[in-house]
Amino acid sequence: MDKKQRLHLLGVYNYTVILTYVGMLFAFAGIHFVFSNSDRSFILALLCLMIAGVMDMFDGKVASTKKNRTPSEKLFGIQIDSMADIISYGVFPALIVYKLAIGDKQYPVDHPWQARIVICICALYLLSALIRLSYFNVDEMERQNQTSESRHEYRGLPVTSVAIVLPAVFIVSYFMGNSRPPIHAAAILLVIMAILFITPFKMLKPHLIGKLVLILVGLIELAMLLLGKAYYVPSKEAEPSIVFENTATTEEIESLGETF
Repeated sequence: MDKKQRLHLLGVYNYTVILTYVGMLFAFAGIHFVFSNSDRSFILALLCLMIAGVMDMFDGKVASTKKNRTPSEKLFGIQIDSMADIISYGVFPALIVYKLAIGDKQYPVDHPWQARIVICICALYLLSALIRLSYFNVDEMERQNQTSESRHEYRGLPVTSVAIVLPAVFIVSYFMGNSRPPIHAAAILLVIMAILFITPFKMLKPHLIGKLVLILVGLIELAMLLLGKAYYVPSKEAEPSIVFENTATTEEIESLGETF
């Protein structure tokens, strides 16, 4: 390896992977909102999930516009897309439902055993997504050795479909008049999707018109989410800090510092 190669960063940083990177960052932002315990936090989390879905919808098309892609760049694109997907459509949706399962001060858990079941469902959903994406990586690499044509169909349900379906569960729950987050409906959805992820049925891959229809559906969902609510009302007590829920005030923290 020459000196010029040693100075290069590992990975690919051209426009063929930019949408994949941006989508993953939106997923991370969404995970932050899931645990932020602030007004409309779930609205923002679901919005990030939908934006990540849009990024994934077009990343492959953008990558295909580069005519001189090397075999290494193509293989990297396959790998990084699935790795980003496991965060955006595996970990992220599982954590949304997990947060519903553990509850908060506004919506405490009624039955702990139900929460444990939902947490197990989240884990199985994530496992199914991981298995599907790993299978897709192997299958796509084998297909690339046989043909350079674009894929025309999927085997099983794509993990990205959760970016459309999960927000719909919150929308339907709200407009049906439910005052609590749709924990049971969301858990059932994850079970169904986990099964469909690894079921080998054939599904046509949407082209431009199909993608535009999905974007229109997403925009309608976004408008309805904004008309809904976050399923969280800030407490009148001292504001807890994000994640750790530390109720200590600034004065208490400063007084502790003076004792050392």
